[in-house]
Amino acid sequence: MTCRVAVIGAGAAGIATGKAMLDAGLEVVLYEKGDRPGGLWARDNASGLSPAYASLHTNTSKGRTEFADLPMPRSWPDYPSADLVAEYLADYAERFGVVPHIRFHSEVVSVERDGPEWIVTTDDGEAGRFDAVVVANGHNWDPRWPDPAYPGTFTGMQIHAHDYRTPGIFRDRRVLVVGMGNSAMDIAVDASHVAHGPVLLSARRGVHIVPKYLFGRPADATGGALAVLPWRLRQRVAETMLRLAVGDPQDYGLPAPAGGLFQNHPTISDTILHRLTHGEVEARPGIERLDGEKVVFADGTADPVDVIVWATGYRVGLPFLPSALVGDDPERLPLYKRVFHLDEPSLAFVGLMQSTGAALPIVEAQAKLAAAYFSGGYALPPAPERRRAVVRDLRAATARWGDRRPMMRVDFDRYVAELPREARAGRDRLARGARPFTPTDREESTRMNEADRRGAGTARHRPGARPPGDRDPRGLRVLVTGASGTFGRAISTRLTGLGARVVGLDAAPRPGDPVEVIACDLTDDAAVPAAVAAAIEKLGGLDVLVNNAGIGGPAPAELPPGDEVRRQLEVNLLGTWRVTAACVDALVESRGRVVMLSSRMAVMQLPLAAAYGASKRALVAYADALRMELGTHVGVTCVYPSAVRSPIHDSTAAAGLSLEGMSRYEPLDGVVDAVLRAALSRRPRRDVTTTRRGAVEFFLARHVPGLTDRIVARTFADRVRSGAFKGAELAAGAVRRHTGRA
Repeated sequence: MTCRVAVIGAGAAGIATGKAMLDAGLEVVLYEKGDRPGGLWARDNASGLSPAYASLHTNTSKGRTEFADLPMPRSWPDYPSADLVAEYLADYAERFGVVPHIRFHSEVVSVERDGPEWIVTTDDGEAGRFDAVVVANGHNWDPRWPDPAYPGTFTGMQIHAHDYRTPGIFRDRRVLVVGMGNSAMDIAVDASHVAHGPVLLSARRGVHIVPKYLFGRPADATGGALAVLPWRLRQRVAETMLRLAVGDPQDYGLPAPAGGLFQNHPTISDTILHRLTHGEVEARPGIERLDGEKVVFADGTADPVDVIVWATGYRVGLPFLPSALVGDDPERLPLYKRVFHLDEPSLAFVGLMQSTGAALPIVEAQAKLAAAYFSGGYALPPAPERRRAVVRDLRAATARWGDRRPMMRVDFDRYVAELPREARAGRDRLARGARPFTPTDREESTRMNEADRRGAGTARHRPGARPPGDRDPRGLRVLVTGASGTFGRAISTRLTGLGARVVGLDAAPRPGDPVEVIACDLTDDAAVPAAVAAAIEKLGGLDVLVNNAGIGGPAPAELPPGDEVRRQLEVNLLGTWRVTAACVDALVESRGRVVMLSSRMAVMQLPLAAAYGASKRALVAYADALRMELGTHVGVTCVYPSAVRSPIHDSTAAAGLSLEGMSRYEPLDGVVDAVLRAALSRRPRRDVTTTRRGAVEFFLARHVPGLTDRIVARTFADRVRSGAFKGAELAAGAVRRHTGRA
């Protein structure tokens, strides 16, 4: 069942979310009030919500503003205009196929729960049902006016910065701009070229003013170079650099900053200091009251004013969500990693934050995290852990930023680095058996329930959805051994469905194989290099080798090794060795990845299958050696599935040695998921388990092997005494020892 996701908004946050959902194989609908993508950057958008004015440019440099998936053109200026950014966002939405999924002129008026689903209703009465909702409507569209209003009355014109477009409205008028943010500075500078007399700039609190260039480089790039330092140390270094470059705000008649740099958001402007020093803009303290055509300031002075521009910021508005979900003040809405609602994680938010830097890289990272969760490739921690994390983050934010939107605050560099780490942590939780979000299991995914506490459920992934990894599988060149077997066919099908190019090797290709399979006997020293070379030639190189080929069969350790033992060692170990050796040059060239399909028996041996366990344990040792020799250039990961119902067990069952009751069968999809996690994770992982139970068994076998051996031995003895192996010739010794009967 395909997960359906509603995205509210088609601004930068919305289209980044749409792309991430499409990349993850999800069905997505974007609701946009306006007539085009781009949100606040799209001037004159039919939504009427854009605050963009003609002179607006980014206050972060393009290298720190752009999406990672679509760099801005090198020919562009360091600080692009709003119109260029709007063009960039429109191109992004078109290029990545988001536009066909946008419903323009559709204002969302309500989002409500209906059992396991969400109902999204628009202003025309249309209602859609979804498995998940992502709120990406931005928070710079609902003007915040002074509250309470200043005492007195004003007979001139008042506008909010949201409604400013061009400086013509200020021509030959006396202008007062209230505020110290980026918009306030831009508008004051614009007005200073056409206004009557100097433009007055009023503020109760001061801010640091940072020029767009410091020492010949974009200022935020200089700040980014300091991001590795603790923020307090970074603050001292940056403040010293800023003081050397432009002095203190007080030198220009402005109030002293209320906090240190990187605490309160600085104002980025190259031009305001110039206009101040030339007397075209004059600083004023905070307003005391309004008095007809005059404004009286806190120091007792008064000035005649024709126009007041309130550059006093914006309120966070989520009018379509019930107060039960957002509380009285959306600015204080607690979210795990500023993305997931604590009580309803199928309700996510992208862009509901206040960053020390640009927004686009942040919303891109948030969107990818949300898409990973809704596609089943990332697991959230338990609810209590999520709440503790929010409390920790709020405590740290309050210590740094005080009481001004601490819940929403994020440090740009730290946060952009943190979200990929969180994505990896979520994949690790999946590997340990954490419960993923699935559209057929929505109720359990939203809250901790009894099944979660009992450890029920296994990590599953919908066929065709983007796998739980960071690397884009599209175009990857993959070689799969044992491609005509149960595992090989499933792995190849999933990879090709994700856009990878796959060629297989198998001793006996079958009609109807999902990919081209080259016939190859892995025990033939001469045949393997030739077959591998042919496969690499067909692929045009090699990015991932999946060593899946393997065979099983009965082989008690107490009996001399015969043909069955030699056959398993030859295929499972030496066959893998031959193929890998033939692929080394191609993998080194591409900085590729090797995935070894080992077995839980590599760490937790079961009786009567010594050859299989020994060959798989040797395979892990070979992987270790390979990692030591090639690890700087090639990633090597071992995957440890348990038993999956497949023909590999037929010969063991025919010999009367079925291990039913000794090993729990697991779903094939879970094994394929694990292989894809290993193949597509951003950084190669050493070991990947396939289920929660498997993760526990792996841990016990590695760290308390004596206990694990006793558990397995006791279980085996009970199985023997129950008569499970009665009449099995190869188990005669075990039956005699445990029952005293031949």
